[in-house]
Amino acid sequence: MKLEQLKVMQALIETGSVKSASELLHKTQPAISQALKALEFESGAKLFDRSGYRLELTSIGRRFYQQSLRVLEEADDLSQLLLHFNKKNEEKICIALDANTDLNALAPMLKLLQNEYPETQIKLKTEVLSGTIQMIKDGNADIGIAPIMPFLLEEEGFDYLPLYQSQLRNVATPALVEQMKSAKKVSDLRRFQQVIMNDSGKAEGVFNRNFGVQMGQRRWLVSDLATKKQLLVTGLGWGRLPAHLVDDEINKGLLSEIKLEDTHLALDINFFAFRRNSPAINGPVASTIWEVLKN
Repeated sequence: MKLEQLKVMQALIETGSVKSASELLHKTQPAISQALKALEFESGAKLFDRSGYRLELTSIGRRFYQQSLRVLEEADDLSQLLLHFNKKNEEKICIALDANTDLNALAPMLKLLQNEYPETQIKLKTEVLSGTIQMIKDGNADIGIAPIMPFLLEEEGFDYLPLYQSQLRNVATPALVEQMKSAKKVSDLRRFQQVIMNDSGKAEGVFNRNFGVQMGQRRWLVSDLATKKQLLVTGLGWGRLPAHLVDDEINKGLLSEIKLEDTHLALDINFFAFRRNSPAINGPVASTIWEVLKN
């Protein structure tokens, strides 16, 4: 049996008559009838009841038809896949995201990828501190998104785009903040455990230091924001988290922002998208992502 025969069968069932099926498929009515007879002959089963005015499916025909719809759907998926790669679209795209990235800000781009390029596998790789820029430098990601100062991106020769602004807030449980009430500057917080993220990159150059961590600071070292947040909510330490991850907890009274008399602990950060400046490695899908982020 052939796919064309299954398509004729589908057209007949969906339109209700040989005449309508012929109009839908731009075939003559004899051609439609011949295809249906050939399908029935090759299947070796009686698929149609011809006793009435219209062709009707037999019980076996109904089972056959339901299974044939799956075959047609898979065949269509295969055709779309071949068309996708014939257009030179990438098989895979890797986007390296800093752990503090708010995915809500990237929703339009992600939805476009889902709708327009369903055959391209999209990998979102979460990195910390220098990890995102390292992924781009090493060629392990197509696009990076992180709060990195523009001069660092320029030094690497990357293309870059400004995306959005966010804020990192130093928080702890209300009980722990109460214990800190006599603190006036950051150095007064050394005796309280600070929860910090471990750099996922090589931490070279300007990254070769602990940002926001002072000498002698007691600390928890973690590799992901979920663990960091859990430690903070449990009351086991203090630390910075992006506003979109802590606003709800602050509103519910589970966390409080740490405010010191002589120090401003909240940190405004600007997120950028960046990539290697090489047209040869930026295919159609990666280029579309870039244009969407630009707008």
